Amino acid sequence: MKRVFYGAAIQGSRERKERSEVHEFFIKTIKKLGYGVYTEHTTGKTYEEAIQKLEHAIGQLPKDESQRKIYVRNKMIEGIEGDIEAAIFEVSTPSLGTGIEIAHAYLRPRLGLSSIPVLALYEKDYWPNKLSTMIKGISAENVPSFTLKEYENFDGVQRILHDFFINLR
Repeated sequence: MKRVFYGAAIQGSRERKERSEVHEFFIKTIKKLGYGVYTEHTTGKTYEEAIQKLEHAIGQLPKDESQRKIYVRNKMIEGIEGDIEAAIFEVSTPSLGTGIEIAHAYLRPRLGLSSIPVLALYEKDYWPNKLSTMIKGISAENVPSFTLKEYENFDGVQRILHDFFINLR
């Protein structure tokens, strides 16, 4: 099955449950469109549930906290630089980690890897300070594989993802 990388903030949310339903909708929609997802840990409603989902995808996590962080970071980068068709990010909540993942996705050709389409979506008026300039400043001229889309509701998400995947085929 063809896979995509799905990334989103989980640390920066006020409460994991708040955005987990959004991530769950994204991932279910991606699957309905015929693609697998590298990891579904962003759908975890609690820390423990997120860890379980992460371990299911990338293997047992080291017990030592600093080793665990290194392991997870390395596995996320492996996923982005691995055998995927595309990368999709929900960027409504600011996240340093998601920003790093986005950069790795669109910089794949600089690493000698094939270019993949990268889609970033954000919910209109969700975050009070708006979307980061570092994301909004990615232009089609500089990064032709990157697309940024705004959505207002789940119907909008479905249309955006449907159109994105139609272009992948």
